[in-house]
Amino acid sequence: MKSTIPANQERVELENITLARREGRPLRPADHYLIQVFDPNWQGDEVEIDDPVPTGRQILTAANKIPVENYLLLLFDNKGVLEVVNLDQQVDVYHRGVEQFVAFESDRFFYVALNGQRFPWGQACIREDVLRQVGGIEEDQALWLERHNEPDQLVSDGESVDLDKPGLEKLYTQPKCWKLNVQGVMVNSEQPTIVARDALKSAGFNPDKGWILVLKIKGEPKQSIEMNDVIDLRKPGIEKLRLTPAEINNGEAATASELEFALLEQDVAYLNHQGFNWETRIVGGRRWLIIHDYVLPSGYDHELVDLAIDIPTAYPDAQLDMFFVHPALTLANGGVIGQTESRQNIREKDYQRWSRHLNGVTRWNPLTDSVITHLAVVEESLLREVGQ
Repeated sequence: MKSTIPANQERVELENITLARREGRPLRPADHYLIQVFDPNWQGDEVEIDDPVPTGRQILTAANKIPVENYLLLLFDNKGVLEVVNLDQQVDVYHRGVEQFVAFESDRFFYVALNGQRFPWGQACIREDVLRQVGGIEEDQALWLERHNEPDQLVSDGESVDLDKPGLEKLYTQPKCWKLNVQGVMVNSEQPTIVARDALKSAGFNPDKGWILVLKIKGEPKQSIEMNDVIDLRKPGIEKLRLTPAEINNGEAATASELEFALLEQDVAYLNHQGFNWETRIVGGRRWLIIHDYVLPSGYDHELVDLAIDIPTAYPDAQLDMFFVHPALTLANGGVIGQTESRQNIREKDYQRWSRHLNGVTRWNPLTDSVITHLAVVEESLLREVGQ
């Protein structure tokens, strides 16, 4: 191929082809030229060639890929196109706008489609981070692998996609959505971080109620955080943001309430979303929400109980107070639990009453409290007794 370098330009020892193209200046005559040659993991360095229009053989030789017949070569241009380069094929690096070359010790190409664009690859797998390089995919985009007769598969950070399966693997991108379980309510975030206060608002909880916030991360001790702390949802193992009313006391006295059942739509949606087996029953003029097979934390003499909550007539204007379990619980070590001596017969079963009450700034607020927030009291009370 005829050189495109003006003959009257001053000759230099070394010319960076990619840098010249990016700076928009003419390529200078040089003793050597720099190009970039990467491996399949997108690792590599700049190498020197003697010709600004090299063949595939010259590129592989300069990158010390010997013998060259054992290697395959792709070019990656400034438009994001991957293209096969044969051993004796010339590439005008400067005018073609080639950013990098990728060399593979392989004897065959595989193919993959990303957002509708098909391209070759010299290995039977390709890593998620390399796919991002090839496709120019930003961090806020998620990679998905199309699947037939089953849900599409999210390609996780660092995961590889197998290209050796029958058929063409097709991938696509869409905006990432990070998730956080806030006291059983799944909050979706378009950003990888979220302020704890905003997470509570999104889950329908009043952040000004005086909650104690505990962030649970798998394999790590529970972390107490503040309302204005930022939670990084990209951190592996984040399981749940648990809410604890700031003041709960084990009181002997229970406040009598006028009783009549009325369940809110948001309560129904929450109970169903949690997959609870629940029902409402009227017993002797009192109305009960009963959750069957409620799972207990470890440390009790039972793993499951039926959980009952007494719903007063004026709910939600009137507060939910205490809760009841069947069968009665003791600690696994034989210890008794304070303020659980009383029993309540509900549909011919004796339920153990747990006298637990909200106090101080955590007192019942009909504008923000519901069965959802009362279940947070239940969970915290059960966890507290077994030291969790």
